[in-house]
Amino acid sequence: MTPLRSKFVDMLRVKGFSETTVDTYVGSVVAAVKQYRISPLELTSDQIRDHLLYLLRERKLLATTVNLHISALKCFYTLMAPGSTVMDGFTSMKTGLHIPMVLSREEIDRMIAVEKYIKHKAVIMLLYSAGLRLSECATIKKIHIDSDRMNVRVEQGKGKVDRYTLLSRKTLAVLRDYVRLLQPKEYLFEGHRDKHLGERMIGRIVTDAAREAGIGKRVHPHALRHSFATHLMEAGVSLPVIQRLLGHRSIKTTMLYLHVSTVLIDKVVSPLDVEVDILREGVIHE
Repeated sequence: MTPLRSKFVDMLRVKGFSETTVDTYVGSVVAAVKQYRISPLELTSDQIRDHLLYLLRERKLLATTVNLHISALKCFYTLMAPGSTVMDGFTSMKTGLHIPMVLSREEIDRMIAVEKYIKHKAVIMLLYSAGLRLSECATIKKIHIDSDRMNVRVEQGKGKVDRYTLLSRKTLAVLRDYVRLLQPKEYLFEGHRDKHLGERMIGRIVTDAAREAGIGKRVHPHALRHSFATHLMEAGVSLPVIQRLLGHRSIKTTMLYLHVSTVLIDKVVSPLDVEVDILREGVIHE
C-alpha cells in the first residue's frame, strides 16, 4: 500500500466511515488512475470526466454506481488535497426509480428448505427474518441475539447507528441448534481463525440456495432484506416501524417499498371494471 493510499484510509477511518465504505472509496480512486498510471493528485478534470464516461458507456454502470465514484473522488480531494478544484463542476447524475427485486414467501421457504447445512440455513433465515444488511449479518455476535425480548441488536449499522430488529421464533430455534452443534465463540457466524464469516461467502450461500431451490431470479443477500420490508408492509406494518427496523435515516428510503408491494395494487379495481360491476347489478339502467 502506497503512503498516499494508507493516509487516505486512515483519514476515512478517522471520519468514521465503515470498512466497507473505506474499501469502496479506495477502489473508486484506484480505478480512476489505473488507465493513466499516475498519482490521483495529478489527475485533471478532463481525465476524471473521461473516466466517468468510460464507466457509463463502456462498463455500462448504473448512474447510482457512477455517483458513488463521484462521491469517492470528491471525498479524496477534500481530505487529501484541500483547496483542489479538480472536482468543481461534477454533480451527481439524475437517477430513475429502480424497484428492488423481491422474493415471494414461498420462494424464501424453498430456499430455507433446500439448505441442508444448518449454518447456511441459519444465515438465510436471519438475513430475511431480521431484515439485516449483508455486513450486519457477517459481523453479528452471539450476544446480539436476545431470546428474552425476542429481538436482534444491530450495533453500528450503516451510518454508525445502533438499532433493534425482530427475532423470529423459527429462526431462534434453528440458531439454538446451530450454536449447540458448532459452538461459535464471539461472532455468531465464524469464518477462519475465529473471524466472522466473509461477506462474499454469505453472498455465495444465498445465491447457491436460490439456485438449488429452482429460483430463476438473480438472488443476492440484499434481496432478502427487500423481501423482509415488503412483506411487513403487505402485512399492514406502518412505514415508521419498518423504517426503524431497517435502520433507515429517512422515511423516503423506506417509502420505496410502496412501489414494490402488490397488496395495495391488487385491491384496486379498474374504473372500467367498476362500471361493468355497476351495470351488472342493475344500478345503471338505459
